[in-house]
Amino acid sequence: NMKTKKKFIFVFLLLAFFGLTISSSARVGPTYAIINCKIFPVSGPPVENGVIVIRDGLIESLGPLEKISIPEDAEVIKADGMFAYPGLIDAHTNVFIEVKKEEPQRPTGIPMQIQGQETKHHPELEVFNLLKPKKSTLENLHKIGITTVLVVPEKGIYAGQSVLLNLNGEKAEPMLIKNSFALHINFSTARGAYPSSLMGTVALLKQSFLDTEYYSSYKSRFSRFSKGLKRPEYDPFLEALIPFVVDKKPVVFNCANLEDIKRALRIIKEFKLNGYLTGANEAWRVASLLIKAKVPLLVSLDFKPPFTSLYANRGKELKEKAEKEIYPANASNLHEQGIKFALTSHGVKKTSDILKNIQKAIKAGLPKEEALKALTIIPAQFLGVDDILGSLEPGKIANIILTSEEIFEEKAKVQRVFVDGFSFEIKQPPKGVKKASLNIGGKWRATVSGPMGEMEMTVEIEQEGNQISGTISSDFGQWEISDGFLSENKLTFTISATIMGESMDMAFTGTAEKDSIEGTISFMDGSAELKATKIPDAFH
Repeated sequence: NMKTKKKFIFVFLLLAFFGLTISSSARVGPTYAIINCKIFPVSGPPVENGVIVIRDGLIESLGPLEKISIPEDAEVIKADGMFAYPGLIDAHTNVFIEVKKEEPQRPTGIPMQIQGQETKHHPELEVFNLLKPKKSTLENLHKIGITTVLVVPEKGIYAGQSVLLNLNGEKAEPMLIKNSFALHINFSTARGAYPSSLMGTVALLKQSFLDTEYYSSYKSRFSRFSKGLKRPEYDPFLEALIPFVVDKKPVVFNCANLEDIKRALRIIKEFKLNGYLTGANEAWRVASLLIKAKVPLLVSLDFKPPFTSLYANRGKELKEKAEKEIYPANASNLHEQGIKFALTSHGVKKTSDILKNIQKAIKAGLPKEEALKALTIIPAQFLGVDDILGSLEPGKIANIILTSEEIFEEKAKVQRVFVDGFSFEIKQPPKGVKKASLNIGGKWRATVSGPMGEMEMTVEIEQEGNQISGTISSDFGQWEISDGFLSENKLTFTISATIMGESMDMAFTGTAEKDSIEGTISFMDGSAELKATKIPDAFH
C-alpha cells in the first residue's frame, strides 16, 4: 500500500531529522548553586544573600553566602533580587486525568438505578493508571509555582484512589511519590444514579464499611483455622476498601457544604477512620466541631457559595458579596481559631485563578506566612511527606521556586522552578507580544505539506487572552501545542510530538484570520507548510 509506505517514510525522515534530540530516559539533574537570593525556607527565618546547592535532585546545603562553599562542578545560577521558596503543593487537583468516553448503551432489563450502582462505585480505581501528563498543563502549574500535586479521582460516591506526583517531566512513572495515597468519597451523586438521596448515600457508606469490617475479620479467621469454616467468597469491592477501613489508610471526604462536613465527621468517628475533609469552603461555619475533631483539612480556594447555602439563594447581591468577601475569609477565620489547614485548587476552574484566589484570601485577613505554610509544609505533613518535601532544608528534595517579587505580591512572577533538582525556566511572553486581535479557539482542519507529500490533521486550539495551547491529532496520534501566543494576528507556538516513542519539539510561525490559519512548521533540518480552515462549531 503506497499510502502506508509513504507514511512510514515520513516517520522515518522525521526520526532522522530529530535523531540528535532524542534524550535518554534515565535522567539525573546537574549540580546547581543558586546564589544571591533571599531564601524563605518555611522551616526557619528568611536568609538574606542566600545560596542553595542542589545535587542529585536533593538540597545539599543552604545558608548565607559567606557560610556555604560553592562546589566546583556546580552550574552557578545568579538569582540577584530573586526570592526562593519551597515548591508549592496542591493537595487536591484533577490534572492529567484522561477520561475515557463512557459507552452510552446500557444492557437491557437492568434498571437505571442498579446500573448506576455498578458505575458509581469504584474504590479500586487508581488514578495513576489514567494519567496522561500534558506539557502545557505542566507549564501552567510551574508558572504559578506548583511542583507537587495530589491527583484526585472526581466521579462517583467511591471515586477511587489518589496519587501524589512531583511535576518533574512529561512521564507519569518518574513523577510518582506515593500511589494509592487515599480513598476519595463524594456525598453527591450524578442524578439518577443509585442511591439517589443523601440518606441513601450515607446508608450505603455505613453498610459497606460494616461489610468490609466483617469480611476482613472473617478472612483472617479463615486463614487461621480453615477447618469447619466456609471459604469466604472473594469480593473485589470490599477487598479495595480493606486498606482504608481496616488498615486505616487515609479516607478523604469531599464536603461541598457545612452539612457534608458534619456528616463526614460523624462517619469518621463512628468507624474510627483516618479521615480527611476536602472542599470545605464552609468550614468556618462549623469551626467548633473541627477544633474537637482535629482532622486534616484541605480547604478549597473556590469561593462560590454552595447552592445549598442561604448566600446562594437570597438574590444576586448577597451571592456576589458572599463570593467577594465572605467565602474568601474562610481560611483567615480558620487560622484565627487555631485550626490547621492546607489550601488547594479543588473547584477552581482556571490555573491562572489559583494565585488570584490566594491573594483574595490574604486580602480577607490570612497572614502571608500562613498562606505559604498552607501550600507547603502543612500539605506535606497531611500527605505524610514532610520529611522530604514542604520546606527548604538540606537532605530534602530540591523542589524550589524562584520569584521576581515576594511570592504572593500581585506583580510577582515565577522565573524558574526546580523539581527533583531538574531546572525548568518559565518562558516569559516574548518582548513585544501585543493583544490578540481575534479569538481562534475551537477546531480546525489542517493540511501539512512537506518534502514527503501531504498529511491531514485536526487542530484543537484553546485561547486565554493572547496565550495559546491545544492539541493536534493525526494518524500518528495526538501531539501537543504549548508556549503559544497570538500577537494581533501573528501566531506562534511549539508542537511537542511523539513519534514511535520518541519526543521532539517543532516550532510554528504564521498568521491567523477568522476562518483560516497559514504558516510554517520548522524542524531540525527542514520545514513544512500548514494550512488550516475553521470547522464551524456544532449547532448546540
